[in-house]
Amino acid sequence: MFRRLRRALRNRFLPDRAQFARPPADARARRAAWIDFLFVDFALLRLFWKNRARLSPRAWRMNQPFPSDIAWARRRGIRTIVTARHDPHHGGNALVAEACRRHDLAYVTFPLFSRAAPSRESLLAAPDFFAGLAYPALFHCKSGADRAGLLAALYLIVAEGVPVRLARRQLGLRFLHIRQSRTGVLDAVFDAYLAAHPDEATPFLDWVRADYDPAAIARAHRAGRLADLLDRVILRRE
Repeated sequence: MFRRLRRALRNRFLPDRAQFARPPADARARRAAWIDFLFVDFALLRLFWKNRARLSPRAWRMNQPFPSDIAWARRRGIRTIVTARHDPHHGGNALVAEACRRHDLAYVTFPLFSRAAPSRESLLAAPDFFAGLAYPALFHCKSGADRAGLLAALYLIVAEGVPVRLARRQLGLRFLHIRQSRTGVLDAVFDAYLAAHPDEATPFLDWVRADYDPAAIARAHRAGRLADLLDRVILRRE
């Protein structure tokens, strides 16, 4: 039913999804962005559920923000919004870009996938990325469970010096991350590091540089059918 509704809305109201890669140009584009955001991206389900948490004095995490959440962030002194969503062609992106411009916040992307181990290049780019942000920063993805969790863990490891064993808790059921599903491949990255270096004497990024094999990690990960059904079909994660 949801798939048919999404398809009908897209065909009727949203012929050009490329428009969502930028702030709305006019009232018609803004209306299209809201329709896509609420009904195609299922933001209605996240209207009162923010999946929000503070990581440190300099960082927060949450699910896809509403424009009102950008105003909330501005009131708390947040200066940068970071999205981990890899595809900008959704209404939430256009609305957040517009709200960030209105409230004078930076809006940047660190693209990740929820069902694929991040590339070596992505992980090694993290130090420069985090060093270049204006803080405080707010990290988000769609549901705030998987990609936001991975980005939050990377931030704690790289920018705050938190041990991997502690930082990886950002990928947890408290945020509705289900490691038994295909998104568990993100947990497998940290599992592989801790299996090789249980004392964490070798820094995480040194291991990434020398020994990280995302393809092997992906091949080894096996998702449970029920958990994957819940994650992919019912919760509709990206």
